[in-house]
Amino acid sequence: LVSIGPYYHREQSTTFTKRAIQIAKRSTEFSFLIISLTLDDQTQRYQEIKMSENNAEQKQAILWSCICRDDTILCEAGQDDFTGSVTDAARKLLAKNNTPGWEFYNHRKNIRGMKFHVYQRREKDDVLFVWKFAAVYNTKHVKKDQVMSFLEKMMALTGYQREEEDLWQYGDTLACQSTFAPILLQRMEEVSYLGRMAMVNQKIDSIKDHMASNIEMLLENGEKLEEMQASATHLESAAKQFKKRSKDLKRLKMWQDAKYGLAVGTAVTGVVAIIAVPPLLAAL
Repeated sequence: LVSIGPYYHREQSTTFTKRAIQIAKRSTEFSFLIISLTLDDQTQRYQEIKMSENNAEQKQAILWSCICRDDTILCEAGQDDFTGSVTDAARKLLAKNNTPGWEFYNHRKNIRGMKFHVYQRREKDDVLFVWKFAAVYNTKHVKKDQVMSFLEKMMALTGYQREEEDLWQYGDTLACQSTFAPILLQRMEEVSYLGRMAMVNQKIDSIKDHMASNIEMLLENGEKLEEMQASATHLESAAKQFKKRSKDLKRLKMWQDAKYGLAVGTAVTGVVAIIAVPPLLAAL
């Protein structure tokens, strides 16, 4: 027993060691399997988060939009980031001079703004005012002509209200928020998923008509002011010729200013659910 004892224990020890190695290998393989499954889950989760972020970015193609009567914001929709870039761009865009056509504003990074003006003379009191259709957008997610087409649609959708409804013609700040802001928000989101060709596929006659009407109204308004100033004097023929040539030059200059940025677009109609859209700029 003494002589074979050590041998017996060595054999036991060798068998135990082999068994331990096998168990360790299996344990290692199992650990690798767990790590692999964990990495796969993390990768899948990361992809889901990335897709969610991309979808969110797509919805933020047009970051903010509004419709104003002169300096009164009647309705608006959009959101800002933590830096305040959208709000800042919106303020500076609306502060730009009113022209017969387009106005543009370049903010920092990829933030841009544009607005289009429609002049209208109110029949009840013969007052000339201007409608402003404005948008702030991200150039990484939407093209300039898509935003132009979006604003043209907003002009067409509000044509009846601007001509006939007192709420639009006389209302205070955010007077049309509850009725039109949901439509505005829906059209903003459509720009992201409809695609460029779907947004820009029609003729440009309506924009040209608006520009022509704007220019004539501005010239007519200027003539009325001149008539009031010159009501007590008689103009000579030379002065009349100079005035006519001056008017022609003004019209040419206005057309040159208005044509910059001319884009195509079309009008669509639709019905959206009534939802509350919080204001961004007018609430500040």
